[in-house]
This record gives sequence, structure tokens and C-alpha cells, in this order.
Amino acid sequence: MARSDPLHGDIPMDVNLVSKTIRRLQTAEGYLELNLPERALAELNNIEDQGPFEAAIALLEGEALKIEERYDEAVVSLKRAAAMIPAPLNKRAWRSLAECYRQSGRLELAEVADLVVNAEEATASEPKTVIRVAFVPLPMLSDAIKEYFSETASERSEG
Repeated sequence: MARSDPLHGDIPMDVNLVSKTIRRLQTAEGYLELNLPERALAELNNIEDQGPFEAAIALLEGEALKIEERYDEAVVSLKRAAAMIPAPLNKRAWRSLAECYRQSGRLELAEVADLVVNAEEATASEPKTVIRVAFVPLPMLSDAIKEYFSETASERSEG
């Protein structure tokens, strides 16, 4: 049964194909946990249409190739996954990428990949300033901005 995908326009989605793809991804991940990368790759290669799962497929493919010590091939898939998966959810891809670089002797690139992971972790642990946007009359907005910055400045001078 095909249906319209509201996120991607009128692209028909086969619900059965999506279910099959999810099962294959879960099976491939299970094979990786059992250290059976060749079986994981076979499952991933049997996926008919990557659709919205392209990033997950690239990640699992890269990790399977990493286990097989095919680092150059793994890097290609892991870079794709790291680029497609939004931060901070892409840490797994960056960690695997760093490991591939390290194992293949590219220590500078491994350090860069580690920096990306560590930078995201540092950012996640720091308190965040939340700014909410609302439609207000310009004079009120101007006064609110002045007040915000004067409070921020006084907090910094006190701390």
C-alpha cells in the first residue's frame, strides 16, 4: 500500500518496503553486535530502496567495513553518515570515523574527528541561553533588548 509522504511531497512510500528496510537494518545491527560484518553487509546490500534510511545504512555499512579492517572504504560511508545525521546524533559516526583514521595511520584526521565529538559533548554540557521570539511592537522589543543586554552585562561584571 503506497501513501503520500508529507515531509517529502508526493513521493509514494510503500509501507511494506519500509517495514522490510527497518527489519534489515535491525538484523544488520544485530550481526554487527555479534561481530559478523559480512552478514551485516549482506543484509544492507539487500535493501531495495534506501529512502529516508540512507544515513543509517551508511553508518552500519561503515561500521561493518571498519570491523573487516577495510578502513578506506569505511571512511567513505562513515563520512556520508556523519554529514547526513544531525548533531549530536552523529557522534557514533564521528567516533567510528576517528577509529578508522587512527587504525589506518591518519592520526591528524583522527584527532580532528575526536575534536568534533568532544566539542559536541562540551557544548551539550554547558548551560544554554534560550531566546524566545514573539511578535511585539518595535518600541517594546527595543526596550526588552536593552534590558536583556544591561542585565547580561551586570551579571558578567558581578561574576
